Amino acid sequence: MEKIDYFDYKRLARKMKVPDTVLKKIEREVKKEFPSDKMLYELHVLRAVRSKYWQKDK
Repeated sequence: MEKIDYFDYKRLARKMKVPDTVLKKIEREVKKEFPSDKMLYELHVLRAVRSKYWQKDK
C-alpha cells in the first residue's frame, strides 16, 4: 500500500526554518492527541508550525 501524506508540513517547517528538535517535539505532542488519525495529526502539526508559537520571543 502506498504511503499517503495529506499535508506537507515538513516542507513548510523547512521553509520556516523550524529546528528539527522543535518539529519532533510538536509531532510527539500532536501524536498524543491523534494517535490513529493521520489526517488530523498532519493537519494539527501543520497548524502548530504555521502558528509560530514555537518561536522564542526576541
